[in-house]
Amino acid sequence: MYEMHTGDELPERLAGLDLNLLVTFDALLRERSVTRAASRIGITQSAMSHALRRLRTLLGDPVLVRGPGGMLPTPRAEALEVPVRRGLDCLGRALRTPAEFDPKRARRAFRLATPDLFDMVAMPRLMQVLAAAAPQIDIIAMPLPLSGLRARLETGDLDLAVAARVPGHPEADEGEEGLLQRVLLRDQFVCMLRKGHPALGGRAKGPRKRNASAKGLSLEGYAALSHVVVSPTGRGGSPIDVALSKRKLTRRVAARVPSFGTALALAAETDLVLTAPSALAAVRHGSSAFLTTCPLPLPLPRHAVRMVWHARFGEDPGHRWMRETMIAVARSIAASIE
Repeated sequence: MYEMHTGDELPERLAGLDLNLLVTFDALLRERSVTRAASRIGITQSAMSHALRRLRTLLGDPVLVRGPGGMLPTPRAEALEVPVRRGLDCLGRALRTPAEFDPKRARRAFRLATPDLFDMVAMPRLMQVLAAAAPQIDIIAMPLPLSGLRARLETGDLDLAVAARVPGHPEADEGEEGLLQRVLLRDQFVCMLRKGHPALGGRAKGPRKRNASAKGLSLEGYAALSHVVVSPTGRGGSPIDVALSKRKLTRRVAARVPSFGTALALAAETDLVLTAPSALAAVRHGSSAFLTTCPLPLPLPRHAVRMVWHARFGEDPGHRWMRETMIAVARSIAASIE
């Protein structure tokens, strides 16, 4: 059975351990396949199978077992995954010769976890900057994970995350040990409706509703409209609903959709109203030409869009350059919405 050892015993414990087994363990947990893990680290499938047998003997655990969808890690392997990956990364960084980061020559991929709104607003500008200043830098963008963000930033599976925090929202003051953050920009909510919307004195698509004057939306008129809300999980309230409830008002959410792209299309083609950050109004999107923007008749504080990373990568030259680039892109967005 695997035993815990004190810090004084650790060097002796490691003296008898082939550290290459940790590399194979990490590859196996990443790939969940002996064949793919062997290809990942450049050894034969037979050598990987032999390494897996040695790992099983070392840990007294199967490590990977066959499941309906392929190989699955055991609970013991899952518990070791992050600590082993963290240790390998620290060792690799300690042994790597520090070098200046030259964006013109650097070949590197940065993995970003971002909401689709940020992708729509910032990604075109970011890629334009990279094309001119760092032509061999690649971006891999993915949705924000519902859980495990800290672990993925700590291990380097993600380089940066971007998330909005709205004052008064339950997640506004969340913070985790080891994570650093920087406010990229601050924005406010606006209403987006199709041009000619009946609430603004236009022509109705369906029965006409008396919700507002041509000058804009009243609070009661806003609450009486049917709304489209962006909700990746398909559930949950929002700061808008919290603020309305304080005024003893509610709104009908007729559609919950996972992305702002879909929400824009619905707002442009129906009488649904979309409440969104003002930066979205500046996006060159196919639906934008059919939309008009008006103030939200509900006083809400400006919300912050924050960039988050792990302190372990704070001094990495390439990582620092990427953060500075993101800040510069955010400044250009902020200038366009002020």
